[in-house]
Amino acid sequence: MSYEGYKWYVGVPHCHTVASDGGLTLDELIQNAKKNKLDFLMITDHNVNCKVLPEVEGLTLIYGAELTKDGGHCNMWGVKDVIDQVDYDTCETYEDFLRVKNEAKNRGAVICMNHPHCKQCPWTWEKNAWDVDVLEVWNAPTHFDNLECTDWWHEQMRNGRKLPVVGGSDFHRDYYGLTNLLAWPATYVYAKSNTPEDILDAIVKGHTTITFAVGTTFIDIVSGDSILGDTVKLTDDTTVTINVKKLHRGHKLIVFDKDGECFTYTAKKTEKNYSVTLPVKKEGFICAHVVFQPGFFYSKVHDFAIASRIPEQKGMKLPPLPFAQSGAIYFEK
Repeated sequence: MSYEGYKWYVGVPHCHTVASDGGLTLDELIQNAKKNKLDFLMITDHNVNCKVLPEVEGLTLIYGAELTKDGGHCNMWGVKDVIDQVDYDTCETYEDFLRVKNEAKNRGAVICMNHPHCKQCPWTWEKNAWDVDVLEVWNAPTHFDNLECTDWWHEQMRNGRKLPVVGGSDFHRDYYGLTNLLAWPATYVYAKSNTPEDILDAIVKGHTTITFAVGTTFIDIVSGDSILGDTVKLTDDTTVTINVKKLHRGHKLIVFDKDGECFTYTAKKTEKNYSVTLPVKKEGFICAHVVFQPGFFYSKVHDFAIASRIPEQKGMKLPPLPFAQSGAIYFEK
């Protein structure tokens, strides 16, 4: 496939307003998105459909809603009236979820499984990756639960599911004028244009990579003319190239295939551009992370923002956490 004219667009696929439990009005959220230099924003209030979204110069607003139930949370994107209110009210079992999800799909929605391994609000329905179009693999400022979700994502790919991923900040509000949480993390999407249709199409095709914040460390993976989300036919000469922008000193690039880590590199100094080309000899997938070791300040913020709601994680020694995380590219004979 030719990707002539395509470009990277950055946005947030998961956020809330005062229409549910967010702290900002839609207009205030739009101004926040502009401040963060976002190209697109999906409005995903809990159990309520979006009202009419305005046209905003330089920012694509995409209809959405978050189905929020004890059994799990999922975003439904791209449709104004994605399901009826009675469906929000009566969705209690896994069978109810399948019914509601299918209704949303029939109306044209894209379905995303949200933070399935979150200790505060996990996915307790049957965790079947085939039920959804996309996985929110990174939710909110990077924390321990995201690692478990990443492990589960890798397991799905080892089992043959080509599951696209996004990172969603799950933004509700900032605190004391000191934080800027809307685009932490941000998802980059390689799309034909910045229309809602092209953004969602690119996400479903897996053309995504996730970053700690707009304009920071960025991972791209290519194999010949193929990009993230594509499937490459293996030959004796197949290679894959991992490109990283703004790789910070001390941060570690980890490349994964179906058997686990297959390449690592730790930056001894901050590098504007780092690239490595590797041979590909087996079927499966390639994806990559850049991780950092949280220090004292980050650990304290983690305790305040995350562990205060998940008591068992308060004061825990954090392992290396993602600073950037790519989608996957696939290889088949």
